[in-house]
Formats: sequence, C-alpha cells, structure tokens
Amino acid sequence: AAIGALTYFLQSWSLPAVIILFFGLNFLYSKEIIDPRNKAYGLKYTNIKLRPDYNKQSLQNLCTPSKIETDKKNMISILNKWKQKQQEDKPIMVFINVSGGGLRSAVFTMNSLQKTDSLCNGNLMKKTFLITGASGGMLAATYYRELYNKKVDNTDFDLYNNRFTENIAKDILNPVFTSLMARDVLAPAQKFSIGNNRYIKDRGYAFEKKANENCEGELTKQLKDLKADEHSAKVPLIIFNSTIKSDARKMMISTQPISFMMKPFAQQNDKTASPDAVDFGALFINQNPQDLRLLTAMRMNATFPYVLPNVWLPTNPVIDVMDAGLRDNFGQETALRFVDNFKDWIAENTGGVLFIQIRDRPTDNWQQPFETKSVTDMIVTPATMLQHNYFKIQEIYQTDQFNYLSTNTAFKMYKQTIMYVSQNEEKGAALNFHLSAGEKKDVINAYNNKQNQQAVKNIISLIK
Repeated sequence: AAIGALTYFLQSWSLPAVIILFFGLNFLYSKEIIDPRNKAYGLKYTNIKLRPDYNKQSLQNLCTPSKIETDKKNMISILNKWKQKQQEDKPIMVFINVSGGGLRSAVFTMNSLQKTDSLCNGNLMKKTFLITGASGGMLAATYYRELYNKKVDNTDFDLYNNRFTENIAKDILNPVFTSLMARDVLAPAQKFSIGNNRYIKDRGYAFEKKANENCEGELTKQLKDLKADEHSAKVPLIIFNSTIKSDARKMMISTQPISFMMKPFAQQNDKTASPDAVDFGALFINQNPQDLRLLTAMRMNATFPYVLPNVWLPTNPVIDVMDAGLRDNFGQETALRFVDNFKDWIAENTGGVLFIQIRDRPTDNWQQPFETKSVTDMIVTPATMLQHNYFKIQEIYQTDQFNYLSTNTAFKMYKQTIMYVSQNEEKGAALNFHLSAGEKKDVINAYNNKQNQQAVKNIISLIK
C-alpha cells in the first residue's frame, strides 16, 4: 500500500526517484554514513586515515626477521614463567586443541575438560600452555579458562561444578534468529556503545549477549583485561583464529604479539613468501586492538555462514572474517606451528609435548560413507563431495603435519584424542547452537566410552 501511494504521488517521477534513492544510498554507504555491516566490538573504525593497507607488502612488514625475533623473546619470557610454575625439572607441556561443532562441541569440550582436569587432580590446566581451536569448542574452552582463573585466585571455588556444563548447553540459536528478524531485517538502527565507539545491534550482538548470560557474565572482558594473566603464565594462552574470506588467511587474535605465527618457520626469512596468517594486534595497532571484546574474538572464531554475520575489519581494502573451522577446525595446525617456532626451548626445558584434541566427530573416516545410491546422487555428488569430505581433508594433512614435525624434533610428541561418538549410530547431536535434552545427554555420556577412557588414562599417566 505504501509503495502504491508513493507511486501515485510521484507518478511519472517514480523511476527517477528510485534511481536517485539507489545512488543516494550507495553514496551514504560508501562514505560509511549508513553502514549495516557487523563490526568487531571494541575496535576503532572512525580513524579512516589510519586504516592499515591489506596487501602483500603491508603483511610482510608485520613479520620482518627483527620483528619476529622481538616477539619470540617476549614469548620465551612467558614460556620461562610457565616453567617456573611447574614442579618437575622437565615437565610435559600440554596443548589443548578443540574442534568446532556448535553446542555439541561446546558441551562435549566443557564436560571433557572438567572431568579430565579433575581426574588429573587439577594438573591439566597447570601444565597447559596454549589452547587453540574453532567455534563451539573454543566457546567452552575459553569459558573454562576463565573459570580456572577464578580457581587460581580462590582455591575454594568449585571448578568442576556440573552447572558450568549446563550453562554452556543453554540455547543460543533462538535469540540469534529472533534478532535476525527483529533487528537485522526490520529495525537495523539500534546501537550500543563500547567506550567512544558505536556499533549496530544485530544477530552478532544477540549471540554475544546470550552467550555471556549463559556463562553467568564470566566473559565480560576485553583483551587488555587478559593480557597480564597470560603474560605471567597464570593461565594458559589462547589464540583465537578466524578465516579471512577473500584469501583464506588466518586472522590470529592474541593478547601477545605473535608475528612468528604469520609464516611457516622455514619461510620466516624468505621475503618472497607471503604470510598465510595475520597478527591482529600488529595489523590494527592504530585501532586499539586490545579493546576488542573477548566475546567478539570468540564470535569471530565461531562465525558459521549465514547463522552469524561476517565481521568486517577496517582495512584498505576492507576485509571480513568468518569461522576458524574453514581453515583449521581442530586447532592443531596453529599448535604445531607454535611448537615448530619454539622447538629448541621445548627440547631444553620440557619432557615433551602432549597434544590433547577434544573433538565433536570420530577420527575414523569410515563412518557415514559418501555413497552413490541413485541417479539423483550421481547428479549432486560432484557439488557436495567437497562439503562432505572437507574436515576429513583437514585431518589428513594435519596428521601429515604432526608426523613430519614429530620426526624432526629432539623431544617426544604425544597425542591423545577425546571424541564425541554418539550412542545412536543413526543420528547423533546436530551441528547447531541448540541441543535437545536427549542430544545433551548423549553428548555428555560420550565421554565415558571405552576409547575416551583409555585416552584419559594415557593423559593421566603422562601428566602425573
């Protein structure tokens, strides 16, 4: 009716008016006067002239040999502080890798961390240096790390209370889709502030708000609030990855400078080799990167396509990022690169490295084979083959990476996997931000299967 009335009122001017409106909106958008894109909450977008260039040379400038050397010295100081907190002369160093997979991964990760740490008499987190991964797994691992920080400050705090797993299992999907309709589509003008910065309330905001409510407000922090605890090795370091949509590079978020993670170790002195990852803090040095919300770093790591909006970042040209799982769903690639950078220190100061992988799917590739059973399957198979095998492909090359590195180090590398395998062979918990009561029970009970219990025994024997 409104369109009809407007057409009647404008009559022969209707088409010119639409064209003017179209170009007017484009102009306002190009000048960022109206901008519905989702942003990284806490990051400064208004200093347009100070936005970094995003090209090969600008990234090369962030990871020069001298810069890498400086950042490595900083990280070695943290490694030394971690060593000082250990009881043994050569302790096992633990790296926790958690997979993406929505709430099924979040619940399985939280339950696994609580129970395994408890069985290790609290030594699991004490010996853990780095946590990496994707999506739901990182949501839970970050929540657990913050709870562990409270335990360090207050020994009476019950870190293994079942309510924390119940918290992480609470629904996030409904608020996200409610916001999609109520805000993203119908009323995309509501804003909120962080310091002097203003951002639109959309489904990304709704996700963070609900996730924080579910976690009892434990995630209401900015990177700068975590920096001292990570630098003193009071808590394990976390690296949040996301995937840059335009070129599949990793955007790596840490409280510490990590230029040494931008290239494979063997290519760090090669000026012709392009970085395949970006140090967020270094790239956005003029945009107050330490003001980034912890919740936003987690969301950037968990931006499942369409469910959550891509996060656009203030570069020239503009880039946007999405789920870490598109590049490294299991977190192992990041952990292996870290180990490769510090293998000399690790060989001298530890009794080896233990990778604990907590994942939402089996490692055996024979489950749910991709079979062609009909003419329709023959038609759609070429288009869906990559989707079906995507994580299997990641696992194959990451297994190769692990084997290559483990045969070229002067220390032992161990790997133990705790995995969700549904008791219902036909249908397990869905990849979703919502779990039914039955799915939640199935995910929690999966920790007790025979294979996982053997993995836990192996972990206990290594950590002691």
